[in-house]
Amino acid sequence: MDWNLIRSYLMVAEHGSTLKASRHLEVTQSTISRHLSELEKQLSVRLFDRRKTGLALTDKGQELLAYAKQMDSVADQLQSQASHFSSTVSGTVRISASEILAVDVLPHCLDDIVNDNPDLQIELVASNEAANLLSREADIALRMFKPQQQDLISRHLLDIPTGFYAHQSYFEKHANAQTTDDFSSHRFIGFDMNTLFIDGAKRFGMKLKREDFQIRTDSICVQNQCALAGLGLVGMQDKLAQRQPELKKLDLDFDLPPLPLYVVAQQELRSSRKLRVVFDSLAAKLLEFYSEPTH
Repeated sequence: MDWNLIRSYLMVAEHGSTLKASRHLEVTQSTISRHLSELEKQLSVRLFDRRKTGLALTDKGQELLAYAKQMDSVADQLQSQASHFSSTVSGTVRISASEILAVDVLPHCLDDIVNDNPDLQIELVASNEAANLLSREADIALRMFKPQQQDLISRHLLDIPTGFYAHQSYFEKHANAQTTDDFSSHRFIGFDMNTLFIDGAKRFGMKLKREDFQIRTDSICVQNQCALAGLGLVGMQDKLAQRQPELKKLDLDFDLPPLPLYVVAQQELRSSRKLRVVFDSLAAKLLEFYSEPTH
């Protein structure tokens, strides 16, 4: 039986649609549909009910799912053990990180890893949604919150200082709003549908709502570009803001809470040499990146 059929079955069962499964497996939606039809034909069992809201497992599809998960687990163990025996680091490691880390930080941390391991391939997933490592959406993840799942291995690297920044031209146009008392009169750039910043602010006693941001986008990179264009203030890591000399920090009598940075991996890290090499090297390079003075 073709293993690709089982993988498609597992992903559709997890995500509830062929579209989401196709995005996860990076194949076409028609390929996923074809896999499901072929698997149902080979097993002589209808695995899913086709509904307007998506695909739902049938009773038999639910019963067989446990066996498919066992096969998936054994396949992972086989690959992990083979990687452990190998004297070279080869294969693929999938790293998930927030958009801003993937764009502005990770590219500066991978050079030694790929140069020292020419048979290693790196996949980068840039998303502000936390990847589910237990479902193998990634092998390693960078997270700016403390992982809660006990089945994961995590290492707290550092706390990243942050502040509100805007282009010099913005402050020139708002010369009368330079103190903490004028804080609410500023034009802020923030998230649209994503509540990441608002939820984080609540934990530190800051009550914000979506309408407090006059310019809204869920792309952090777009937020930063809007700030560089002089459109308003944006919350930004001090380290990254300092790399843009035209940005100026809003001087406040209170500090924004720092962002904790964790590197997280599956339990497979304990037995996989390639994951351990990437995990340790990435952690070291991230610490180096944030400790180096900005020129």
